[in-house]
Amino acid sequence: MKKIYILLTKSNTVCSRIVYQFTKGKYTHASISLDPEFEGLYSFTRKYKYAMLPAGFMRESLYHGIMGDSDDMACAVYEIEVTNISYLKLKKLIKNMEKDKERYRYNILGLFGCIFDKKIKRANHFYCSEFVYYALLKSGAVKEIGETKRTVVKPMDLRDLPETREIFSGNIRQLRESSIAI
Repeated sequence: MKKIYILLTKSNTVCSRIVYQFTKGKYTHASISLDPEFEGLYSFTRKYKYAMLPAGFMRESLYHGIMGDSDDMACAVYEIEVTNISYLKLKKLIKNMEKDKERYRYNILGLFGCIFDKKIKRANHFYCSEFVYYALLKSGAVKEIGETKRTVVKPMDLRDLPETREIFSGNIRQLRESSIAI
């Protein structure tokens, strides 16, 4: 068995504040990591620190970019135990997406669909939690549950998956200093 990690965060960016206005969720962004050090932390997010767009498939860091500049950013980490096969499938999916990342785009329409709780699926387009959930499903790490089949997946929904277990809650600085990120 292996472990993978979901990192939920809430920054002070304009995009995060907009998402919060419509979701009222404690966290507004989701990322996935294959390791407890968050060396391989992936999501659909902005490509440049000071501009919301363009956005797409990106490798994130606790030490650089928005997270690197936001010691007090609220965050939580959820752990999922997966089979070796699911872990390898997830690793391969992420590797293939990273290799071909220019093919993937941020699902802005899908994000707006969240406001009305309407799924707007577009080929090769994802918003953060949509990507994390897709990766978890494709790898077999989680099973699709009824509610998520017909509705959008918001960052807060990921913590409610039966397979997840919260292992950390605090801020980015505390996470960097914790034993799970060492």
